[in-house]
Amino acid sequence: HSNGNLEDGEAAVNCGASFITHLFNAMLPFHHRDPGLVGLLTSKLVSRPVHYGIIADGMHTHPAALRIAYRTHPKGLVLVTDAMSAMGLGEGEHHIGQLLVRVEGKRALLAGTETLAGSIVTMDDCVRHFIHEAGEP
Repeated sequence: HSNGNLEDGEAAVNCGASFITHLFNAMLPFHHRDPGLVGLLTSKLVSRPVHYGIIADGMHTHPAALRIAYRTHPKGLVLVTDAMSAMGLGEGEHHIGQLLVRVEGKRALLAGTETLAGSIVTMDDCVRHFIHEAGEP
């Protein structure tokens, strides 16, 4: 996660960074004048290819964003679950470390909020969701 803009990202890659964690999540949003770290997928100012983790759980990243990232830079894609230990616990509130997490369906929320606490979707579900939404085998 980062609040860095495109220029920050290009400098980081040119100093050795090679991976964007949770593309589109907990980062500056894409903007047409500064595409943020998303712009690294097509930047001509970086010295190496960049890989990106994208959460394909059906909650963290809109299907159109999955397609945009994949079609822009398919070789950089790394599917991640962002799964937390509430996975498999069932609906209700659970203490996860110091957090109180509320599980509702396939969402894990910080109790009392609508903020995602992480994911409770398995990798096989993420793969199926990605294939379905991206329209790619």
